[in-house]
Amino acid sequence: MDFHHYLPIPDEILHSGIYVTSVGQATVRPNATYPPVHHPSLYHFNWNDGRVLPEFSLMYIVSGRGLFESREMGKIPIEAGRVVLLFPGIWHRYRPDITTGWKEKWMHFNGEFAHMLLDHHILSPRQSVLGPADFDSAEKALDQVLGSVQRNPSSNSLWLSLQGMGVLAAVLENSPISCGVAKSNIKLADPFVASAIDYIWTRSHHILSVPDVAKALATTRRTLERRMAAALNRSVLDEIIECRFSRAERLLRETNLPIKTVVTLAGFGSIENMRHIFQTKTQCSPAEYRSRQR
Repeated sequence: MDFHHYLPIPDEILHSGIYVTSVGQATVRPNATYPPVHHPSLYHFNWNDGRVLPEFSLMYIVSGRGLFESREMGKIPIEAGRVVLLFPGIWHRYRPDITTGWKEKWMHFNGEFAHMLLDHHILSPRQSVLGPADFDSAEKALDQVLGSVQRNPSSNSLWLSLQGMGVLAAVLENSPISCGVAKSNIKLADPFVASAIDYIWTRSHHILSVPDVAKALATTRRTLERRMAAALNRSVLDEIIECRFSRAERLLRETNLPIKTVVTLAGFGSIENMRHIFQTKTQCSPAEYRSRQR
């Protein structure tokens, strides 16, 4: 059954990390007019002019084939199993092949989280056509969003936003293209270094030294430092300090715990040590950092 819904966006959703603005599905028969004319003018387009959206969109091609074109990618053939990502402010157009038509499912979305993915190049207009390896998983996640809206098309919710995140996760996790993100940014290529990082972040609340990490991994300090530098371009001590600073920073920002308690929970040996790290990284003391964040 074909349907589409354009959702209200209440303030509490507008200022959340991600929110869904529209969903739908359509079966386009061969030689049919595309797109149908019953969409709002903001979303409607024709092939000659194309379209620019103020938000993101994810369109799943369930069957058939067609053509996608954007300013960044040029013309790209698309077929069943492909996901087309559209980006705010980016001109694009697409259409099914007149001989096959296609079935499409889509979700429009926006929010700070989506823009963060764009800023960190996890999403990129230069990788607008993706091919999830797990077709069923991605379609199932999208169907959950479509079903939620079908059951209550006049409202929006944070629950729907979470489901929308699940769609993005299913598409990106299973995409062999990986959206232009280096695989090493997703999973460390060196399992030895991965084990070192796991050890540091799991045990850094204790007094932890570089020799302690090397001993736990049954290697020499020199070997550990060499492989850490090759994989991450930083030292083992850098990683220990970053772990402690990250935890102290969050505790100062998100809790009212005394600074002495933060020192202990973050794994710093002394308040002087933590103060030195904060002065180096933030140019202020832990107390001043907390005050600025509040």
